[in-house]
Amino acid sequence: MKSARNLTPEPVRGKQGMTVPKLKVEIREAKPSDARKLTAYIADVFATADHLITRPEEYTRGSFKQRLWISKKLTNPVETCLVALSDGNIIGMIDSWTDRRKRVAHATCFAMSVSESHRQQGIGRALLKEFISWIKAHPSLSRLELHVHSDNYGAIKLYTSMGFELEGVRKSAVRYEDGRVVDDHIMALWP
Repeated sequence: MKSARNLTPEPVRGKQGMTVPKLKVEIREAKPSDARKLTAYIADVFATADHLITRPEEYTRGSFKQRLWISKKLTNPVETCLVALSDGNIIGMIDSWTDRRKRVAHATCFAMSVSESHRQQGIGRALLKEFISWIKAHPSLSRLELHVHSDNYGAIKLYTSMGFELEGVRKSAVRYEDGRVVDDHIMALWP
């Protein structure tokens, strides 16, 4: 993906049934100049999201290391970091990583997040659609896979609606701070 795409997520019904206004969203590959904003975005998501493995105090990548990480992604033909921006602010991202071993090099894993104030507005769907297009443009990749907490119903609904299938369950794999234990669902798509 060389050029950014301006997308307007489809309107959706908000949590209280109100229609959420459309946002102008740009989705593109992250650039080294995004490092400071991406670092702040990721720290914020770790602090506000309930369904991520990494806790805020465990995230230690600063802007300099983030810049290097983004630069490596840009030179790797089978990995990407896509960001969703609105008014110049990062409001969502997808990060993919691919094993280089020949027998599994056709599969890529990814993680996706959307800022708390922009959830339920179609940003995740728009990011996922763009990511699937990116995968289709890379013929060596034919399988997408992800892990999702079994109690992340919104994400599971989105992934299922996009064609992902449940492949396996890691029983009691995630233990929350309040003592709850949930399963880790492994889902995949062959675009």
